[in-house]
Amino acid sequence: MIVASVVLNLALLLPTQAVTVGMPFLKLGVGARPAAMGEAFSAVADDANAMFWNPGAMGMMDQFDVSIMLMNLYGAVTYSSGAAVFPVSRRKKVSMGAAIAYLSAIDTLRDEYGNTQGQFSLYDFLGSAGVGWRFNRYVSFGASGKFVYSKIYNYDAWSLLGDFGLKANPTKYLYLGLVLQNLGTPRRFIYDIEVAPTTIRGGLALLFPFQGSHFLFTSDLAWPIDDFPTVGLGGELKIYFSPEGGVGSSGIAIRGGYRSGYHLGTWGGFSFGLGYEYEFSKLVHISLDAVYFSYGFLGDSERLSLGLNFRPN
Repeated sequence: MIVASVVLNLALLLPTQAVTVGMPFLKLGVGARPAAMGEAFSAVADDANAMFWNPGAMGMMDQFDVSIMLMNLYGAVTYSSGAAVFPVSRRKKVSMGAAIAYLSAIDTLRDEYGNTQGQFSLYDFLGSAGVGWRFNRYVSFGASGKFVYSKIYNYDAWSLLGDFGLKANPTKYLYLGLVLQNLGTPRRFIYDIEVAPTTIRGGLALLFPFQGSHFLFTSDLAWPIDDFPTVGLGGELKIYFSPEGGVGSSGIAIRGGYRSGYHLGTWGGFSFGLGYEYEFSKLVHISLDAVYFSYGFLGDSERLSLGLNFRPN
């Protein structure tokens, strides 16, 4: 939290301006699979969603991976994202990635007396690019730069942010992750100065393989600059079915999780998801994942993700 505190303190030095922590859409968990496991993904991050969760994990990826997500939030907000990670040097163990995200909604425009004046749109856009490097067989590092643009009615603002991450695999079935997210420039939005929700996130994942399938347990501790720490816990049971000859194998996944911080309702913070994976060939795999996440009395969200994985020989 030291670096995050420095960012906020610098913003507070701006004279005669109110300072708030804004850009709340950056806190939304991207990807059906990460959300289904209680948003505990910093130590896993083994697909294109690493661009949103831990850019350091890209260094351990030696395949081309694409992920697209559609999300419905509270029945009134839509959020979509796309990410791709690809190796640029297998010898030097370097991978690069790119991602975009777009949130949009329609709200009611009212005058100072509360009378309806029509409707207006609002949206947030994020574009990012990053690189990951595997330092040795146990550790990889990575960083990504992000451009964030937001518009509400006739007001807009932008900011430049960065994520910095590390992923470690000290033993065969243990993974560790450490990430500093959303570190960057403040922005002027309408009348206030906003800073991003800078967050430090650390995670641990344990993999238990059995008969070609696996169970994955994962946990995250996240500490945003504007709130108390939250804990995410999740699990994934993935079972593979291989026909004779190998090609055409498929797999199903059952996932569940919990993230603290949503106490407005009995099921606030709980998530449940399903996944299906099919092998078109030894090189190409496709996956479809869905999740239901409860925000308690605030409402719920559904996410649907489509993934494509190309594994070169």
